Formats: sequence, structure tokens, C-alpha cells
Amino acid sequence: MFTRATDERLTGLVKAIDAFVSENKSQRMTGFVVLLAENNGENKAKLVALAKTHDISIPLTLAVEGAKGPGAYKLHPDVPVTVLAAKSKKVEANFALAAAADADAQKKEAADILAAAKKLLD
Repeated sequence: MFTRATDERLTGLVKAIDAFVSENKSQRMTGFVVLLAENNGENKAKLVALAKTHDISIPLTLAVEGAKGPGAYKLHPDVPVTVLAAKSKKVEANFALAAAADADAQKKEAADILAAAKKLLD
């Protein structure tokens, strides 16, 4: 997951993905979050606080490239959250999440992402 903010919307999605990864560790499921922001102490502290406050186990990292993110992924600069589901280094599903979504839309996004991740286990 690539994100441009550490807001409540992100928190719910990260918690869902973290739980899914934890439940499927025996099948080698992994996940991580990359914050697309300047690699500085303030942003590192935000990630540490997020992980500690919400008991997140998956790695929360900062993009070495800063806000642009890794060029190979061709992340759109106006998309706040991009989730990639990959298996054997091949992207099987790509979710570009809009900036605004109500609670029902967020639940559907999370369900769709977890469904795609579940397919990777087959």
C-alpha cells in the first residue's frame, strides 16, 4: 500500500490488511505500507505512533524517493492511496482509492482489497 497521508481512513484500511496478513502468515502472506512523504523525523514519528496506537504488525515505511514514490510503480500524484496485490512479483490487482469516501464506501474498498488478497492464496 502506498499512501500520502496517515489519517483515519488509512488507519481502518491498514488495520484490516494487518489482520488479514496475521491470519494468513502460515501461507506466507505479507504486506507493508509506504508513506509517500519526505523521509524525515516527523514522518517517521507519525508511522511509529500509528503502529503503536493501533497495534499494527506489518511494516510501515517511508519512500526513499519521497512524495513521488518509486518510479517503477508509476503512482499517480493525485491518488491518495494505491493498494497493489501481487504474487510472485506480478501485480494481480491494483486499487486507486479516491480522497473522499464515506464509511460504507470505505468498507467496500477494504472488502474488495481483502478479496483480491484472498485470491492470491489459491
